[in-house]
Amino acid sequence: MSDALVRLSSLVRPKLLRLLLLATTAVYTIAMVTWVLSSRQSVATPADAAAEAHAATVERLPREALEMRQLRCIGWRATRNCSADGARDVAQDKRCDERVESTASGYCEVEDVVSGERFRVLQRGCRTVRKRAVFTCSRAPDVVAFRVESDRVVEAVRAPAFRLPRSRTPSTEARAGIVMVVYPSLLASVYALIRTLRELMHCQLPIEVWYRPDEMRDVPAGLKTLEDMAEKDAVGGLTIRAIDDLRAVRYATKVHAIYNSAFDHVLFLDADNVPVRDPTFLFESEEFVRTGAVFWPDFWLPQHTIFHVVEDSLVWQLLDMPYVDMFEQESGQLVIDRRRHAAATELVHFYALHTSNLFEQLDLAWGDKDLFRFAWIKLNAPFFMVQTPPAVAGKLVGDSFCGMTMVQHDASGRVLFLHRNANKLTGRPHQHDEKHQSEQQKQVGSTQPDPDRAVVPEDAIAHANANTSAQTPLATLERASESDELSDPAMWTHLWSFRNSSPRDDYRVTTYKAPPGFPSWQGCYGPRNFRYNEHFYAQEFASLDFSGLETHLRRFAMEGAQLVDTFRAPMAKETR
Repeated sequence: MSDALVRLSSLVRPKLLRLLLLATTAVYTIAMVTWVLSSRQSVATPADAAAEAHAATVERLPREALEMRQLRCIGWRATRNCSADGARDVAQDKRCDERVESTASGYCEVEDVVSGERFRVLQRGCRTVRKRAVFTCSRAPDVVAFRVESDRVVEAVRAPAFRLPRSRTPSTEARAGIVMVVYPSLLASVYALIRTLRELMHCQLPIEVWYRPDEMRDVPAGLKTLEDMAEKDAVGGLTIRAIDDLRAVRYATKVHAIYNSAFDHVLFLDADNVPVRDPTFLFESEEFVRTGAVFWPDFWLPQHTIFHVVEDSLVWQLLDMPYVDMFEQESGQLVIDRRRHAAATELVHFYALHTSNLFEQLDLAWGDKDLFRFAWIKLNAPFFMVQTPPAVAGKLVGDSFCGMTMVQHDASGRVLFLHRNANKLTGRPHQHDEKHQSEQQKQVGSTQPDPDRAVVPEDAIAHANANTSAQTPLATLERASESDELSDPAMWTHLWSFRNSSPRDDYRVTTYKAPPGFPSWQGCYGPRNFRYNEHFYAQEFASLDFSGLETHLRRFAMEGAQLVDTFRAPMAKETR
């Protein structure tokens, strides 16, 4: 028996040795090939060696005495291994005016024209900027100048006597009101929002509506409609105000309106954002009284964002502040104490109206949406960010869901705002919809729900949570009868919400198109099929206590559009 084992081991041992030898040889060969390839990449040419030696002398721009610097761009200095501090890659260097690819790593080299010193600015890795961003080092001196001007603003607002325009002394009683901005395509939305506040919510807060004269010049009947509303508003007062700052365009109009408002306590509302109950209570809420500012989260987190507000973003270098891991901000609604937060409001004003507009040029932020939290965090000013992530309201066609409205909550988690940002009210028939209807007729039955399948699982259907907090009831919002005569389509059949028991990292909202059930031009939020997501739950809109709101909004919008036409007719005759 032992002889047999000896013979067997003598036969097996050479085979094992050969296998080990082959494996060792393979590993050695792979290691040598890897070493050779990496050595070839890192072999320093004379130019590389000179660049590496020079790079060692180029330090990061010091924070001190920036205002004394006169900087000019030298060029883009590329580095290896996706690290701004990696070895130099001279072959990928670029001139100041050449666009740098989004996947490149390196830094912009600048020179102090007075001292001759060289510095590194806008250091970045391979994922620091968005793919569509136009990044050139010619912007580097502008970034430094932005920091200098920002420091000056911060220093100015620290003066004890600093106040915003039209701000009253602290000894006077604070005046609260609603602020909104209108432009021609949102006339029907503003009209519907004001009538909803006054007639359905019985809100008595005064309202300011701001507009740019150059935008409304082509639709004088629209301005006349607003002025007519102001004359007839006998509840809280409605004021129509012109924006006189030429720099305040697009999203900056919102910042201008808040900055120049006559109200001390401001509730800003986007024109397509409607509350489901009287929002006056926000000014008396514990969160506002304690902090003086209430903000709301967006759909996006650093771990899941379409706007690239991530840890490695250049926005933190531009703002000269550390990365903050939190929900991005959605500024469709803001509650601000202008007197208490005069400094932060001034800084937001600087961010939004800065002539270089680096946020847009470098694609670092989308409009105004994050500028408010940036300014508040920069100054370490207190604010309350609503903890409930946004829900999505939309329409279910068969098994296909298209979310078109961002839904925001109050501090207790109750639905408060419906922001119809993906399909706005116009008060007029939608040409897109007419075209889509004709296309759908060609696809008979393609969007009809399967009678053998439940549209939404039973355990996903939930009624709105009853809340005993003292809020304005919705007695006037009984569900109105649907009418095909209303111009805007009804878009709210279901509400899709995040479970408060799920961790934040499981909050995921996607953007998509959902044909054939929805037109190819219609953008959607949410899940196309929310049947299988355990972290979210669905509610039928018909079960909610504000289920009739959309019908009222659609009717108000149509009446607003008709009123504009009424004023337009005599004006047209006068111009003939």
